[in-house]
Amino acid sequence: MAPTRSAAYLAASGWLYDRIDYERLGKSGANYRFTLDRMRELVLRLGHQRCLAPNSSAAQGSLAKADCNPGHGGPVGDGGTPQQPRPRIVHIAGTKGKGSVASMVASLLTASGAKVGLYTSPHLVDLSERFRVDGQPATPGELVALIESFKPIVDAMSSEPVGGPSFFELTTAIAIEHFHRSGCDYWVMETGLGGRLDSTNVFQSDVTVITSIGLDHQHVLGDTVEKIAKEKAGIFKPGVPAISGVTRESVKEVIRQQAREVGCELAELERDFQVQAISAIPWGSHFAWAPCADRGRASAEEANMPEASATEASLKEANLKEVSVQGASGGPFGAIEVRLAVEGQHQVRNAALAIAAVRELKVPVTPRMIDRMSVLRIDARLERFVANSGTAVILDAAHNPDSIAALLDTLQRRCAGRRIVGVFGTSVDKDAAAMLGQLKQSFTRVVFTRYHQNPRFVSTGELADAAGEELRDVWFSIQEEPLEACRQAICEAGPDGVVVICGSFFLAAEVRPWLVKAVDFQSPSVEPVATKP
Repeated sequence: MAPTRSAAYLAASGWLYDRIDYERLGKSGANYRFTLDRMRELVLRLGHQRCLAPNSSAAQGSLAKADCNPGHGGPVGDGGTPQQPRPRIVHIAGTKGKGSVASMVASLLTASGAKVGLYTSPHLVDLSERFRVDGQPATPGELVALIESFKPIVDAMSSEPVGGPSFFELTTAIAIEHFHRSGCDYWVMETGLGGRLDSTNVFQSDVTVITSIGLDHQHVLGDTVEKIAKEKAGIFKPGVPAISGVTRESVKEVIRQQAREVGCELAELERDFQVQAISAIPWGSHFAWAPCADRGRASAEEANMPEASATEASLKEANLKEVSVQGASGGPFGAIEVRLAVEGQHQVRNAALAIAAVRELKVPVTPRMIDRMSVLRIDARLERFVANSGTAVILDAAHNPDSIAALLDTLQRRCAGRRIVGVFGTSVDKDAAAMLGQLKQSFTRVVFTRYHQNPRFVSTGELADAAGEELRDVWFSIQEEPLEACRQAICEAGPDGVVVICGSFFLAAEVRPWLVKAVDFQSPSVEPVATKP
């Protein structure tokens, strides 16, 4: 639920939203020069130069401006309050899964006793969701103070050759300033788009993660998965361990080549660590995570990991036992049993990447940490509701062919034989035709709609054209208002059917508050609708 919005909050957030260039975001092939220069300059003026990755003459040349920070607890130079130690940074990129992995990493580290800042995008309902400390969004008062403190810096930069920062550059800077003021030990940073030239890529990370690679944002990142992979692997840093969940061989080789060129050690899912299903549960997953037996550096790392024997004992005490996994290495950090509340095989892979990332930080993964991640719920990621009629409602922010494929894989396993009615709306920079082609294979019917709070929507008429006008009233119908589309879909699905809302974060953002208020949430502890006859 969004916090109460005061006039001061609305004015401050409105000023920030005015930095969005919708025309640039919405047009394929738009001519826009992506650069990290403004972001580096912004970080320097905040006084956080110690967090910048070694880059450049540009960063070095601006160090004299490092004291131009907005105050309110910001860092100071010599003679002032001693600076906090540099936070450790986990940097995550990927076509899908990066937000889930970021949330999982943050939950694990928070449960370790550290103070953790989590920066993700986009938000669903309120801007504050992007800036979390120990799982809690920034308060309206904190955001107003942060945004107001940035205005003099933005005005100054806007009058200089470097230019004023963009919306995403500002939200990234607001995140790190909030984390600094909160005294965070770790910053978990999700990229916004790509990697190499993403605003989050100016920071010196301690571990980097590539979750997956697929076709999305081709007008910016390239028109093949290999080109996109090279852009996203641009977050790799010399000597900083990297983790990859990429599965396609041609893309794996691009990732590996980038790691070799940069000079960082790369750990891969299924080569260096693995997951294996243990048993079927009504909703979520029950699996084991383990390093692979032939992982060359596993034994040396485990030997140097602090509190190894204590962790082994605590695993047994908590009945979070080590389990036998074929091909797993032994030792106190062998296979660990995990029960995950979030649904989907892709979330199992995401959890595996999160555990691997935390271990690369040399943080012992304890039962308390696994328990925290196991109960994590992530809004609009296969999120379940049940209508008063008994109809199952699943909200998922899938918005590209890869994430739609993951959604349909789950529906095939959980809802086989059920009548599935979709509610679909998407954005102009997404491949609507490809997604609709996928949905035709699984959805009984679909209601096309559009979101209203962002101008990047695809019109329902365009969706009808993409689906094929001959299918109107046969496979699809149109409802301009998203809540009415949901009501119509619930009626069409019936009490034993399933409604699936997907296609866009923006659609999910408009629908979710109504779902939370209007229908009863289906708790994971309750027998899921997918098991009904």
